[in-house]
Amino acid sequence: MTETTAGRAPMGVLREIATVLRPGGVLVHVGVHPCFVGGFADWSDPEAVVIHPGYLDRHRTKASWTNQGLRDKVGASHWPLPGLLHGFLDAGFALERFAEGCVPVPMTLSVRARRVTGTG
Repeated sequence: MTETTAGRAPMGVLREIATVLRPGGVLVHVGVHPCFVGGFADWSDPEAVVIHPGYLDRHRTKASWTNQGLRDKVGASHWPLPGLLHGFLDAGFALERFAEGCVPVPMTLSVRARRVTGTG
């Protein structure tokens, strides 16, 4: 997979889920929080997470504040929050509920979405 196709993969997955989920079916997505977990976020002090420039730049990166995870080894694609939520809408889902997890700064974002009748 090239970096370009890897960066589009999450949106392709949402579209594929929409094709196999029955109309009215529910999708629950739990993933890393796009605003606070990425190559731009420095978690070396969990009580004072530093957000560096780069959040709004949709990109694939291996940048990481630690060498103990996967990002610095295989890379990760970053989608700012609007891009991620638009991916659900573009795939034919209606957004229903959201939740953030972890403290003091959210590390996870959960989304409940329902497949709209007649899409996919």
